[in-house]
Amino acid sequence: MIATLIGFIDGIGFDPFLRGFLSVLVGVVVLMGSVFLLLATNSGFRTGFMIALTGLMGWIFIMAIIWWIYGIGWRGEQPAWHLEEVHTEMSDAALDEVRELGDDLGGINFSDASADELTSALDSSDSDWIVMPPAARGDAQAVADAALIEEGFFSSTADYLPLESGAFEVGGKPKRDSNAMVDRVTNKIRNTIFITHPAHYSVVQVQAVVPQDTEPGAPPPTPMIDENEPVLSVVMVRDLGSLRFVPAMVTLASGIIFFVLAWLLHERDKREAQMRAEVDAA
Repeated sequence: MIATLIGFIDGIGFDPFLRGFLSVLVGVVVLMGSVFLLLATNSGFRTGFMIALTGLMGWIFIMAIIWWIYGIGWRGEQPAWHLEEVHTEMSDAALDEVRELGDDLGGINFSDASADELTSALDSSDSDWIVMPPAARGDAQAVADAALIEEGFFSSTADYLPLESGAFEVGGKPKRDSNAMVDRVTNKIRNTIFITHPAHYSVVQVQAVVPQDTEPGAPPPTPMIDENEPVLSVVMVRDLGSLRFVPAMVTLASGIIFFVLAWLLHERDKREAQMRAEVDAA
């Protein structure tokens, strides 16, 4: 029996299986326990416990406010793009916004069109769609790559290339007109007062490459887009997630507990002051 127990203990990976748990447990016992011990010896067990718990809830309340403001700490789900549909013709899209994009860019060869040409076409049609700059399409491209492989359109990312200017977006909260301080402050205030979030869509376009054989000992050939293959448009919608929902709930819960405990301590002090006054009067 003892040998079995020793073998079980030896088989547990203490690093890092139990190190984190033990560190938190020791911290709670040493830090919170020492404060509670001092309060209990001076104020009594019940009062010391209430004072220690009130201080703990107040500290959690302040910390959760910082979590809530900056979106850090115990967070909810991160914002992310979610797949809506994949199609070869924008006129076949289920979303009206995507069909309008196809109508506004009708007759343009996406494989050869530049960002300036697409932007001019969208501006001339008074469209709300804009061309996503390469620096802003990283998340959307990653989701599009995963969707194209999972849906069976391609076996790997080496079978296609994203079009250089084939990324568009529409909707979402209004963006500032410039980087000026006035525009930044105005845009921040305007977006903060929005109760609901406008729908935000993106379209990422890719096209298959020409199959090429790699010669032994030679570097892989440069991928070339196959002009005979259709352009695939991956439509996605932006899910803003619940990044600040969890810290908001922690803030509300800890705040309610803190104020209730503070009120109970206040009422206790009032009763004690009244009792002392009666004793002095007697």
